[in-house]
Amino acid sequence: MAVYLANTGLEILLKDGSLDQKQMLAWFEEAVRIPTKYGFYATKVLQSGLTLVYRVVAKGSDTEIAGLDMHMSGRCLWSAKPLVRIGEGEALSLTLLMTNPSERSAFIATLVHAATLEQIDEDTILNLQVCAFPQALDVFDSRQAYESATVEKGRLEDKKLLPFNYIMARDESLSEETRQKFARHEQMVLLCGPVLAVEERRHGFRDTLCMVATIATEMGHLDLVFSAKQLAKPLRKGSYVVASCIVSADVLTD
Repeated sequence: MAVYLANTGLEILLKDGSLDQKQMLAWFEEAVRIPTKYGFYATKVLQSGLTLVYRVVAKGSDTEIAGLDMHMSGRCLWSAKPLVRIGEGEALSLTLLMTNPSERSAFIATLVHAATLEQIDEDTILNLQVCAFPQALDVFDSRQAYESATVEKGRLEDKKLLPFNYIMARDESLSEETRQKFARHEQMVLLCGPVLAVEERRHGFRDTLCMVATIATEMGHLDLVFSAKQLAKPLRKGSYVVASCIVSADVLTD
């Protein structure tokens, strides 16, 4: 289950440690059904573009909500080739290590609506609409400020995407215990890039809102979804960010 309440400003949905079932079921009833061979997706898009994707599986003659994902609709489009499946699978959900067609860049993303694809293999080029939910987000005034604050050995190249935890979890020079710690967070992608635009987006639900910053990366533009409360300093157009993120990708089909 991938629910990002802190990033999306929807902490109001949390009641006594659980999601507000009344509101979640109300959105489920309003959601558009997208059929698959194994059940269906129920997709509800809020005013902000935030998309709730309920994963519903068939259980005999009945159905069951097996999970819920969040995604932000937008205009950031990437083309990518699947390489390796990551982690233990969830119903109607798929997380992949992928590369760009030239195989010069690699990242990990969870595919929204993955079961609508007829084929996923290393010969497939996927067209994806992408966003990311930062779990850690550092803001600098510029690339130069970032370089001044870091040592060269630990510095990311400009606009770089790096599946750092995935790589470290497979580093045989590390102890098994250390590799397991990295493996628990192997879906995270480390990235950096200049901020091209920042906007506030209101969900149309009570008074909730989130921020979306579009950054430049080696794969193309990427929307970061965050709350101002996650930042130690303001983020604006022209800033430079370094973030550890979960990347979400909505598969685009004909």
